[in-house]
Amino acid sequence: MAAKAKVILRAALVATAVLLTAPLWLPARLQAWLTGGEGVFAGCSEVLSLFPGLPGVYLRRGFYRMCLESCALDCHIGFGTTLAHPQVRIGRGVYVGNRCILGKVVIGDHVAIGSNVDVLSGRHQHHFDSRDTPIQEQGGTFAPVRVGRNSWVGNGAVVMADVGDECVIGAGSVVVKPIPAGAVAAGNPATVKKWRDDRRNDQRAAG
Repeated sequence: MAAKAKVILRAALVATAVLLTAPLWLPARLQAWLTGGEGVFAGCSEVLSLFPGLPGVYLRRGFYRMCLESCALDCHIGFGTTLAHPQVRIGRGVYVGNRCILGKVVIGDHVAIGSNVDVLSGRHQHHFDSRDTPIQEQGGTFAPVRVGRNSWVGNGAVVMADVGDECVIGAGSVVVKPIPAGAVAAGNPATVKKWRDDRRNDQRAAG
């Protein structure tokens, strides 16, 4: 009974946050509908990132529920964390720490992301082939990055490629190639150090 009451209370608080943030998400959605632009969304994300404590968590939930492709009622988006694009999906029980930057990303259920983590929209956001054209004017390719369910990304990591389900990414690691499910990876570039399944570790040692 207590668990059900908690769920109802959370839903009511998020609904209140949706109403309170309407002056932000309404213009953001209007711009996206009229022009496809994301400037209002990004600016609102920066503003909302500065609200501390539990009120800030709920305000961000309310705003992102209305702007993202999907956003669970119980996700935690920490202080100082900003989202650059609305093409984001955040699953149930997700925790994103403070001062993170998220690009186009799909975050599976129960993922934990530490503080100061950057999840970019792939590895090729900036083309740099021409030396006669400023890099900022050469464009780039933005691709969604997936962080699989029940994975943990340590503080200060940079993620530019998919992370599989049930993974652990060490603090300060730089992920430039996909990490397979169940792996514990670390380093720059991040490589598989061991597996969360002891049987696979035994096979690796024997091989």
